Amino acid sequence: MRGKHQGWRLIAGAVTAGLIAVGLLPVTAHAAAEEVNLALGKSAKAGGAHGAYPAGNVTDGSQQSYWEGPAGAFPQWVQVDLGGDVRADRVALKLPTGWEARNQTLSVQGSTDGSVFSTLAASGSRTFDPAGANTVSIGFTAATVRFVRVQVSSNSGWNAAQLSELEVYGEGDEGPGDPPTNGSNLARNKPIEATSTTQTYVAANANDDSLTSYWESSGFPSGLTVKLGANADVEAVVVKLNPDQAWGPRTQAIQVLGREQSATGFTSLKARADYTFSPAAGKNTVTIPVTGRYADIRLTFFSNSGGTGAQVAEFQVVGAAAPNPDLTVTDLTWAPSAPSETDTVKVNTTLRNAGSAPAAATTVNVSLEGAVAGSAPVAALAAGAS
Repeated sequence: MRGKHQGWRLIAGAVTAGLIAVGLLPVTAHAAAEEVNLALGKSAKAGGAHGAYPAGNVTDGSQQSYWEGPAGAFPQWVQVDLGGDVRADRVALKLPTGWEARNQTLSVQGSTDGSVFSTLAASGSRTFDPAGANTVSIGFTAATVRFVRVQVSSNSGWNAAQLSELEVYGEGDEGPGDPPTNGSNLARNKPIEATSTTQTYVAANANDDSLTSYWESSGFPSGLTVKLGANADVEAVVVKLNPDQAWGPRTQAIQVLGREQSATGFTSLKARADYTFSPAAGKNTVTIPVTGRYADIRLTFFSNSGGTGAQVAEFQVVGAAAPNPDLTVTDLTWAPSAPSETDTVKVNTTLRNAGSAPAAATTVNVSLEGAVAGSAPVAALAAGAS
């Protein structure tokens, strides 16, 4: 955690690590069920970034990863490319749930071409508070934009601009050949694995948002599985090959399977069938409608008329984040406040379910240097309850 109080940071970091260890902090976006985060999985860039905290973290669906600007350099900006014009009217900005409160002075800007930006929300001080899930919602007059930028000019909690999620809400229009407008591509840059690969055509090529790279298996049957991080309401799977004419027509036999986050095995969502890919018709893209709530989606391939192994340039999962619990630490104290090595330390913490679904009873652990030093039961909590 990057904050200004060293002692608080140590204990809060330990508790947060314990919460993650028992699965209380799901790594997914928690958009309201009736809204779609148009920025989820989309391309992002920044005016600058510090080390291992790149711009892509603001659209990866995880509130625990984050973008950070260069130290001591203000203002700094980060932006998302929505892939096409949309009518946007709100953004939700997030920081990691376990961080202490801070204010960032920032503005929201929009553009249709990525060059000329207009102000959507004027610069002002915005408070990120763990009691409110470290989330700031900013509404503005609906505007047609493709690029949404947040520019940060100060941060009371750290000497750099910081955001973990930049969510955009409104009415999407992603154009022909892209996923349906009532869902986002949830698979982009998520963990992905394959049962086999050929040469350098690895599984990660299948959800890197590039049609020029691809995954290829070493034979049949072969599987490609993407892990969304938590349940999502899935409405379609999109499988793409490079639309270049060099990738001529071919037919691949595919089965679609899904696993709900509490299940141990996969369920068939779409039985094995032959799907035709053609660069002339459909841009070498196949859309397979599926419905249900799943955390993992798997494609199983049985044949390919165009090669000796399965081939996928992009594996997209279209849908929206499902309601999920999100237990966050909103208050943390310990006594004595400055313990010696021989003191017994009593830790008191308040947990809030900042998610959109009830949280089952569980256990919270306090860990020091990776070892669990104490634990306590946590009763079931309704959404919004503490």
